[in-house]
Amino acid sequence: MFEPRTNVDPRVNVQRTYLFVSPEEKSEVQALGARWDAESKRWYIDSIEAPAIFSRWLPDAHNDDDGEFTITSTQGFIAAGTTSCQRCHAGIEVICVYCDSGTAYGDALTRFTVSDISAIDEALARQLEPWPNFRQVKDPGGEAGNFMNHCPGCGSPQEDIYLHCEPDELFFNIPSAAPGAIRLTPLEGTIQLCGDEHFEVN
Repeated sequence: MFEPRTNVDPRVNVQRTYLFVSPEEKSEVQALGARWDAESKRWYIDSIEAPAIFSRWLPDAHNDDDGEFTITSTQGFIAAGTTSCQRCHAGIEVICVYCDSGTAYGDALTRFTVSDISAIDEALARQLEPWPNFRQVKDPGGEAGNFMNHCPGCGSPQEDIYLHCEPDELFFNIPSAAPGAIRLTPLEGTIQLCGDEHFEVN
């Protein structure tokens, strides 16, 4: 079972629980009483506070329903490239998770991307912070949806199907991409997530 990450504050006998907060929600969690940890650059609450009002930002909310991640990799990367916004057509940076190797539902795979990401572990969430335009979509009722790229100009979410599934799209075949088209940033340690894996079948 996925457990919330906590950290004991040595100054007082209180535990911290770190939250998953998108940039546009920071005012909301701050108003509710969350505090900012400047060292780790994350919002948190103390164990003495009622967690129910922060339920949608708790780590468990970023896990899948049965508590198990479907994809694991120790050789993951953030793949970044430039494309046109699907709505306003401005040039924007988009990213995806790319793995040189890993497992999906226990099966070993090599050189694949992950789309339609519905859950991520804390290690991956922390490493995605430099890309705030890749964030979880929320429906009008506040329910959490998939993680998606967003245009920084018009705010429109970018559908993964148009980035991963067609031969001329940016993330269709990263190993064969034109030189300079894709920038790879290594991810540290083991990452776990839920989504759909894509790879070219030779």
